[in-house]
Amino acid sequence: MQFKAIITLLAVAATSNAVIVDLFSDPGCVTPAGNRNVFDNSCAPLGGFQSYRITSSGGSGQQLSAYSRNACAGPVTACTPVAATGSCVRATNDNGGSNAMSSSPVCGAV
Repeated sequence: MQFKAIITLLAVAATSNAVIVDLFSDPGCVTPAGNRNVFDNSCAPLGGFQSYRITSSGGSGQQLSAYSRNACAGPVTACTPVAATGSCVRATNDNGGSNAMSSSPVCGAV
């Protein structure tokens, strides 16, 4: 029974994808604020950031969305395909910067 559980866990781990982002505390990708993996079809509360750069793409067809609130709900501040690596993306709106990100097939959904 334990062998089946280990095989299942390895199969899930092998198919998990994550986009890797560098976060910045300013809107122009100058002042580093850390980096994070955002797994496909998940929400990642991150704390404050105002811009980001995708350093490694996630799963095929995924969109990375940034949100004002520290939950993946409410106003979206930015949305980019996870394959768009290298460019600085501003993640602000009238409410200020961002606090969470999600990766999903549709912009602004988890």
